[in-house]
Amino acid sequence: MAPSEPSREDLERLLHALEKLQRRRRIILAGYAVAALTMIVGQLAALYIYGTWDNPWRGWVFFVPFSLVGGSLWLFGQWAKKIR
Repeated sequence: MAPSEPSREDLERLLHALEKLQRRRRIILAGYAVAALTMIVGQLAALYIYGTWDNPWRGWVFFVPFSLVGGSLWLFGQWAKKIR
């Protein structure tokens, strides 16, 4: 018995699922790019602030870029989840 060919509806559903998956992956990739750019710019800014600011409690500036990266990854992840 030969396998039957998929119907047009099945092919359209498969194509729609693949398009959704591709869109989710693009969003996640954009999130990674934004996170990397945020980390680079944030760490450079933190180094500048640390070097120019004369305050004994200035080490907190290095936590800000990590917080921004975590927030951006979380936001992009939530956005990608909505596509399901």
